[in-house]
Amino acid sequence: MTTLITSLDSFNNEISNSFCPMSCSALPSPNNTDFNASISSKRLNRFSLAQVSSSPIIAQRSKVDIARVTDAYYLIKFQLTGNCSTKHYGREARLAPGDFIICSTSEPYQLEFQASHQQAIFAMPQIALQEMFQTPDDYLGLRMGNEEPTNGMLAQFVYSLSQRMNQLNPEALQSMEANLLDLLITSLKNQKGSDKKAIESSPEQHLQRIKRMINMHIKDFRLGVDFIAQTENISKRYLHMLFKSQNVSVSKYIQQLRLEGCYKNLTNNEFDNISISNIALEWGFGDLSHFNRCFKAQYSHTPRQIRLRGV
Repeated sequence: MTTLITSLDSFNNEISNSFCPMSCSALPSPNNTDFNASISSKRLNRFSLAQVSSSPIIAQRSKVDIARVTDAYYLIKFQLTGNCSTKHYGREARLAPGDFIICSTSEPYQLEFQASHQQAIFAMPQIALQEMFQTPDDYLGLRMGNEEPTNGMLAQFVYSLSQRMNQLNPEALQSMEANLLDLLITSLKNQKGSDKKAIESSPEQHLQRIKRMINMHIKDFRLGVDFIAQTENISKRYLHMLFKSQNVSVSKYIQQLRLEGCYKNLTNNEFDNISISNIALEWGFGDLSHFNRCFKAQYSHTPRQIRLRGV
């Protein structure tokens, strides 16, 4: 079903509800026409494909938007018509029809469309793609050009599917999703050797990737310097060097995230029937006395006081 939209406010609401919280602002239209847009979305099997078109806009996902509670997704954006200038993950790209880009809802990004345009957007949870392909973050913000054969085949397939998805039965949609995923993984694996330098992470980008990995494993009791270094295949010395710019040690950073998680649970009525010790264990604290000391040092109240007073 296609939703036709004639106001920017309505478009902002539809985009935020369909994908993730973000903000869009209109750019001057070459023909001074009124704002108009459309969104068509379809659940394929496990994941969704949408087709979005609009008048000229700038779409931004800021740190404020990210702070609002949403699940972490990858949005694979395929340019169908018009052009798009992107800023994401410290990279800039310009997409033409047939190109695509991978965006993470965990990172800020900006999309600028100077003219009317159309995109197809394939959305899937980050953990789902990471189970199929180990390092999708290496490709965030990079233009995946249609001149690369596998990229072009994927883009053509997505274009055809986005035009006909509302005509297909559930069994066919399930098969189409499997084909799309197969083409996507093949495309990621078959980037030209000349792209390797482009996807190498700077220290800042590597740090951000490690932080995302920490967030994914924050409740894992094994999480620590040794676990991170082994998982990322880096030395512990290099790991500590990356965090030096943060004015906090790796262990302290992990502890702060865990304490924040405990604090949120203790001040949420939905967790009233769960004991403080079980909340601490759930967030990776194996020693309750150590947890209580760290918690009071950070919040100037004991966990019990926080729960009783709702501070």
